[in-house]
Amino acid sequence: MTFTSSGANFTTLAAGEQLETLRLNRLYRDWQQAARDDVLPGVEFLDPQRHGYLDGMLVIVDVEPGPERRRYRYRSVGHHFIAHLQVDPAGMYMDQHPESEFAMQALRACDLVVQTRKAIHARIDRDIDGRLFTVEFLLLPVVGADGAVATLLIAQIFTPVEG
Repeated sequence: MTFTSSGANFTTLAAGEQLETLRLNRLYRDWQQAARDDVLPGVEFLDPQRHGYLDGMLVIVDVEPGPERRRYRYRSVGHHFIAHLQVDPAGMYMDQHPESEFAMQALRACDLVVQTRKAIHARIDRDIDGRLFTVEFLLLPVVGADGAVATLLIAQIFTPVEG
């Protein structure tokens, strides 16, 4: 199982910004509506029934503060991610992911979300076992009871590149 990534451009989203992919745009709007008075959505936002339109495309990552750096642990992973990358990382830390390039990009994106407390959008080209895909990501911060970013909700949509 091999893949390469290019074009890893992570963009913080401004309030009211629209995304081209309708399902990601809907998730972003839902997240914005759940935020009240500049307070980020809490763990109740992670209810899977709320996001049924993204069935199998969601990843939940827990943020674990550490003495030297944060770590990110996959709590649950959608079946589309598992099917495309042929790995189920649930329970492992991102920095333990078998694909080091993917892990490095994912860690950068997660750090940016936690530091800025803003949604992040990315579109990355990936070669997965000889097939080219465009993978579009939306990373959303979710806070714990203390108001700190405790969890990241990540939506991923894999689109084959025709050509």
